[in-house]
Amino acid sequence: MNKILRKLLAVGALLAGALPLMYAQAPKHEMRGAWVATVYGIDWPSVQGATPEIAEQQKAELTTLIDTLQTAGLNAIFLQVRPMADALYASDKEPWSSYLTGRRGTAPADGWDPLAFAVEEAHARGMELHAWVNPLRFAASSASLPSTPADTRALRNGWILKSGKSPAVFDPANESAVQHVVEVCRDIIRRYDIDGLVFDDYFYPDRFPRQANEPADRYGELRRHYVNKTVAAVHAMVEKTKPWVRFGVAPAGVAGGNGKATAKYNILPPIVGSDWMYDRIFCDPLAWLNEGTVDYVSPQLYWPTDHATNPYEPLAQWWDKTARHFRRHCFPSHSLTDLAATRAHWVEQGKQIDIDRRAASPGSVLYSASSLTGKKAGGLASWLSNRQYLMPALMPPMEWKHARNPGKITGLTLDGETLGWDDNDAGRYVVYALPQELAEEDVAADAPDRNYLAAYIAGITYKPEFELPAYLLDGYRYAVAPYDRYGNEWAATLL
Repeated sequence: MNKILRKLLAVGALLAGALPLMYAQAPKHEMRGAWVATVYGIDWPSVQGATPEIAEQQKAELTTLIDTLQTAGLNAIFLQVRPMADALYASDKEPWSSYLTGRRGTAPADGWDPLAFAVEEAHARGMELHAWVNPLRFAASSASLPSTPADTRALRNGWILKSGKSPAVFDPANESAVQHVVEVCRDIIRRYDIDGLVFDDYFYPDRFPRQANEPADRYGELRRHYVNKTVAAVHAMVEKTKPWVRFGVAPAGVAGGNGKATAKYNILPPIVGSDWMYDRIFCDPLAWLNEGTVDYVSPQLYWPTDHATNPYEPLAQWWDKTARHFRRHCFPSHSLTDLAATRAHWVEQGKQIDIDRRAASPGSVLYSASSLTGKKAGGLASWLSNRQYLMPALMPPMEWKHARNPGKITGLTLDGETLGWDDNDAGRYVVYALPQELAEEDVAADAPDRNYLAAYIAGITYKPEFELPAYLLDGYRYAVAPYDRYGNEWAATLL
């Protein structure tokens, strides 16, 4: 049975009291993301090369991956496009990635641009595409450095910190190095119609030794300052370039510096776990939240609900309360790495999603896609589709940002199977199919400004048109609402 039809039948059962409560609890606005790691080909691509044949294999695999995530009920893809100062997109600032072509600096077949392709395919399915960038990582080891012209220029300019076998990174204390990172991100945002930009937790390498020019009594404080400045510089660029692009960071799962960084914000430290990032990789997410230099955090809460020292629930609650304090979003990242293809493991994942749904800004980001697609483990995608993600969801709106009301759409018509309307520059639209036998109060959302229940969403489109499937052509009324890139849904027009 088609998934949309199943949803429409399910809502009828829900209204009749025949569905479990968890379906009723699924929020209409919820981040449902998945990390797609390209480093070492963890999630994609499985084959590397520069020939047209390899490009076609990579396209086919990426298409199947995106289809699987859509079928699972997800609404956002976090695609790693800069794993290690390289590019899985056309860049004149950094070399093509070896994880794409097999050799750093070697271009793929003519016309093959994975980021452009991923954006187009995600948007065609009504899904967001967030470009995942490793902000500072340059090489996996300081003992083995890349040597393309761009890499040599970075080394010659003194942008790179290196020490023994430790990973080599861009020096956040070097203003020119930080500016290069900003320009790389600006280039991505300007040239690609992405919905978000996200950093992971790679900043200073773990326990990176103190350098000769760093004062012994203040070097930790200074390193956090430089990391904060880097995050702030990228955020300022995003706000100036395309303010609707969500900028987020995925820090480690415990923050607050074990109390060192909480008191000044009148926040209590987490009651479980230990913050290793504050003094080891020199990250202070509270500073980013306080300064408003991130739109969301996606803390890596990679532990089960019954973990002995880092149980999921109290940590998720702490992050939610903290993000709410600063009027920002928190979408925890979950680890699927050790997830077996058994129902018991899927139920644990469902528990964590339910915990996230009690937050001020519901949402989860799953690491990583290979445990959804079957490359590493299978079954979870189908389980999510039929349990946790039975109904579709829109993205939580960024209410702290000013968004212009685009006004109700005009010119809504049905021509055969195609709904069409005048483009009002909202950026995207929500299409509803409302059964004619149900009254307005039966299909209306709880909040008066949210139009209709999520179960009646036929689709999301980035274009002012929508192809209706055959089974939605008879017995339905149709409504279309502007759904801007900030995540706001505006008043719908009913046909």
